[in-house]
Amino acid sequence: GLDAGYWVPKLSEILGVKSKEALKHLQYEDYLKLECKVRHLWETKALRKLLQLTDNKESFEELQKKRLEMTKQRQEAAKQALKELKEMHKSHSHSRDVIREKAEALWQAMEIPEEFWAPTDKSLVDVLESIQKNLEQQESSVGRGGNVSDEEVLRLASGGLALQGIYRTSSVRDVLAKRDQLIRLPSGFKLAGPEQGSLLERKEFSSSAAEATFTKSMEQLGFSISVSAKTGFWGFNAEAGLDYSSSSQSEDTHQSRSEQAYLCTTKYQYIPLASCYFQKHQLCLSAAALRELQDIEHLLSITQEADRPNMLKSRCASFFSRFGSHVNQGPLHFGGIFWWKASTEGFRAEQREEMKRQVSEALDSYIGASYNGFTVSVGVDVDVSKSSLKAFFQRKDGLTNTGGPAGTDSLPQWKSGLVTNNTTWCVIDRGFQLIPVWDIILFNHSSDFKSSYQMSSSLRAAYEVLTNHSVGTMFGEELVSAVEDARAFMEGVNAWEVTAVERKLLSLIEFKQNLNEKTKNHSVWINVCLSDKALQEFLVNTVLFCKRSPPENTTYIKSLLRCLLDPHVYSVKDFPRSSFIMQWIFQTEHALPETPNVSELEDLTKTLLQMKDYIQEVTYAPETSASTIHEAKIKATLTTSLAVYSLLQSLQQKAQKDIELLVLLIMTSMGYQVESSTFQYLLGCPEINFMIKEMQMGHKEYLNLKEQDVYRAQAFLLQTGLTVTPDYKDMSPEQKTERLVFMEGEMKNLWSTEIKTLLEQHRAFKDWEKLESNLQSFINGHLDDTSDDVKKQSIIKDMEDTFQRTEPSTKSKSKSDGRESKANQAAANQEFLHLLKRLGLESHYPRKMGTEDFHIIYKTSLYDSQPSKDDELPFYFLQKLLTVDYRVRYLTYKDESN
Repeated sequence: GLDAGYWVPKLSEILGVKSKEALKHLQYEDYLKLECKVRHLWETKALRKLLQLTDNKESFEELQKKRLEMTKQRQEAAKQALKELKEMHKSHSHSRDVIREKAEALWQAMEIPEEFWAPTDKSLVDVLESIQKNLEQQESSVGRGGNVSDEEVLRLASGGLALQGIYRTSSVRDVLAKRDQLIRLPSGFKLAGPEQGSLLERKEFSSSAAEATFTKSMEQLGFSISVSAKTGFWGFNAEAGLDYSSSSQSEDTHQSRSEQAYLCTTKYQYIPLASCYFQKHQLCLSAAALRELQDIEHLLSITQEADRPNMLKSRCASFFSRFGSHVNQGPLHFGGIFWWKASTEGFRAEQREEMKRQVSEALDSYIGASYNGFTVSVGVDVDVSKSSLKAFFQRKDGLTNTGGPAGTDSLPQWKSGLVTNNTTWCVIDRGFQLIPVWDIILFNHSSDFKSSYQMSSSLRAAYEVLTNHSVGTMFGEELVSAVEDARAFMEGVNAWEVTAVERKLLSLIEFKQNLNEKTKNHSVWINVCLSDKALQEFLVNTVLFCKRSPPENTTYIKSLLRCLLDPHVYSVKDFPRSSFIMQWIFQTEHALPETPNVSELEDLTKTLLQMKDYIQEVTYAPETSASTIHEAKIKATLTTSLAVYSLLQSLQQKAQKDIELLVLLIMTSMGYQVESSTFQYLLGCPEINFMIKEMQMGHKEYLNLKEQDVYRAQAFLLQTGLTVTPDYKDMSPEQKTERLVFMEGEMKNLWSTEIKTLLEQHRAFKDWEKLESNLQSFINGHLDDTSDDVKKQSIIKDMEDTFQRTEPSTKSKSKSDGRESKANQAAANQEFLHLLKRLGLESHYPRKMGTEDFHIIYKTSLYDSQPSKDDELPFYFLQKLLTVDYRVRYLTYKDESN
């Protein structure tokens, strides 16, 4: 359903796609580039379908069937193309160009990217033999395809890595080490489709330690944490140069000396095929882990009190070392990663750029060889005479894989085996949400210990001693006392004004520190103090005051607020303007431009366009990654939230309730939450385009209708609220009821008489179809097409207005009535003059009309027919107006050529 006239040039311009067959080779990061050009939200779904990107809402079984069917279809197409190519080669009756064209069709059917097609100077016989062998291997992989249950996938993938624990410390070695099974197979476990798309990523390393650490973190933690390794996630830096000299990989692969230069480029295809997320109630300890903890509990009960701390520390250290301290909740992803690596070492510093170029060329040739099924000696067409590169190609580790069928040198063959056989899957991402062992004990093992609370508390205390991490939850009188202190302090905050800000912030910091010393964690500070509305209001007013004041102490105020809020504010359930405060605290000269003072719709549109340009700039930057685009969307969403909030505040101050409602209707349809003043989902270019288009069209139409009659404009507001949706689907009656209640609550007593009557009718009959039909009639200006009651009210109103205008003045009327009548007449005259101006009739309707003016009007409307040109319409209108012709209500012009 996509518009070929629009999308074919985009595909060609952005991705270099010249044929339909090339669409099969596009990946998830390619889709992200196309997403920026989406004009309608439904096109995002159409694009994903076109590029065969899976939908995680689809059942896992259906996905597997589709994958297998598509794989078989591609193999059949490749076999047919190969057969035709062989026949053409034997007959010697076809030109080289024709043969090359058929060869390209074959490579496309095998999903080989264009940059890795076999070079033209290579022997066609060698190419055909290699491809024949490759296809046979792919068929063999599909033939051996077999699928096991979801539980077996979880148990088998990466040796049950998803069921193993993580020992979360500040040491990279602890986090990446392999552990025993910590949890048992979750009951009711089911796989879903992937939440991520397939990616082709490239990374460069200047040390063997950094490369080994990254590879190890990908194997143990997966994609999400490893690609953001420089951020210090979980309190450690995975690129901090961990020495893996003791690992077998380092012994076999990286034998560089400290005095030698080192360079490595790796490229990997990341293919997620399924995902899952563990709920808390699903997590139960494995039999071995539970038995070990029960033994610790027993030893605690029989050990002298003075010896308990040392015993507990020793046994818990052993437990964490064997099983880990935390479990990954996910989302976990299953699939495979195909790796290509090229490296060199021992070169001089001035040779780095040249060696980087050679390594890059070698890697690309190596990838091409693996696609086409050639051996390295045949596939690598670079000068390997240099000792460093020759040493690399003689090793066997330049081509590796995570998951998929073992012993395959060709990506198509490996991918076929991966897609058709879930026993070859590995865990390629474990997500970044963790749950500690002591919480699992409280949630799901209360009956397995004599005192689950005591066991949980002991384990938590030992973890804090061993890792120097403060964690946990309080119980009993200790918690009650801390909560009472916090509430008493917050009562004093109620009376605070924005004066002596520094002193008050320092007193808050001091109270926070005392509270944390008492409780040993931040739960009371988060749930009592930062959740207090009075404190929230004081903090917001502090930021507003600082933004209006000279910036002498701004840096100091920001540092104080950061001590109070970061990172605890992100755990507060209800803090509507927290994003506004945090953006100001972290604002730097390199951040996004400060959100302008948005007071008009045009300002909001301008901001939205800036955010769209920002996302596009990041998306189309050289070698950008999916994670970078994701971060850009977060920043754009935050800025847009603040801009929308600013506009709504401005409209409230100007009492423009109707425009405020129009903005709210469009924004809430895109996930904007009024309570928190933030968007529920990340905004991308399609969502921003939708908001810009709906606001511009809606605002223009609303103002146009309002100039003609208020009831028509308000009918348009109601119709917008009942129909605007990004999914282009009809809203359910429940959704419409919710929207109508929201609109009535916003407008309250501002509805016109006609709209009030219509809404009262709807409340009586609850007929959505009739309501929307009547609203459309109102918008068209056809009051008489609606219900009898509305028609009756309109007729009475028209008659009353008519008699008031035609009633002659009498001496009995008071002076005040006369003044009122003159005021009404003046207002009516102004409306009439405004109407003439809109129709372009000012020059033809002076204060005194002559015969020439009359004949100009009469001549153009001599015949009893409709106008055929746009500029004839005003004269027809005026002629009918002068003769009190009722048909003026339905006057339209029709272009006969259209």
